[in-house]
Amino acid sequence: MNHASANRYAVGYFEAWNMESLLAVIDAAEQTNSPVIIGFGGQFVGSTKRKIKENIYHYGNLGKATAQHSKVPVALLLNEAHEVSMLMNGLQSGFNAIMLEGNGMPLKEFIEINKYLVRTAHYFGADVEAEVGKLPDSDISNNTVKGGKKTDVDEAIHFVKETGIDALAIAVGNVHLLESKKVTLDFDLIKTLSKKIPVPLVLHGGTGIAFNELEEAITLGVCKVNVGTVLKRAYLDYIQSYLRDHNVAKMDPHTVIGRGGEEDMLCGAREAITDVILKFMKILGCENKAKLI
Repeated sequence: MNHASANRYAVGYFEAWNMESLLAVIDAAEQTNSPVIIGFGGQFVGSTKRKIKENIYHYGNLGKATAQHSKVPVALLLNEAHEVSMLMNGLQSGFNAIMLEGNGMPLKEFIEINKYLVRTAHYFGADVEAEVGKLPDSDISNNTVKGGKKTDVDEAIHFVKETGIDALAIAVGNVHLLESKKVTLDFDLIKTLSKKIPVPLVLHGGTGIAFNELEEAITLGVCKVNVGTVLKRAYLDYIQSYLRDHNVAKMDPHTVIGRGGEEDMLCGAREAITDVILKFMKILGCENKAKLI
């Protein structure tokens, strides 16, 4: 991210949820010779609503092995976890970047917890991202956007200085989970934060940001963009289309899943995700930057 900041491009964090989605990110990165951030959403992996409790060590070791065998520079992020314990286990399992979701926590408490995260992560040789402000959330079922608070400049300056975090996620008009439309970013706020904050700036909610707005934000200093929702939508759309076009009840199950041929549904879904990521990488300006790092 420091290289991205110095050279006015952005690195993409493309959030995975299974093997195909994780490898799709690497496929796109290697095809374009781009540095990339892979990882998983702690809010999903660690959700109390899961039917089967997940083990973060499985995800960490999977991501670490994937990163180590990639042809391009890869970081592994445990993103927006709700529990400090998950982040600690994540560091031990191989993640080299972590982020705690604040959940409306009082600023003083959030600062103290992030101080602890920074001390621990740095001991492991890992980095910490944190968010000041809060992104609104979009609900596609009823087409509403609610909540959110833009990043306060003075609060952000104070937070970064007190905690020693390595990257700051900012709320500047971006929205989580937004699919139905595109947001208008507050470029004046981005410009001010870029001048006053000494660590790399991050935009979450990449799905809901138009490409021209992303390009402008990058010229103003944003050097990491998080993308997740649009990848799952591409995956679902492909599977829905596949099942519509194929009578799987009359097909060899190994042909549908596992054989890896032209009719393998999961391979097709992987390629659909890769296609979306390739479009983002072009806009982020990270193509052919891997050879420079």
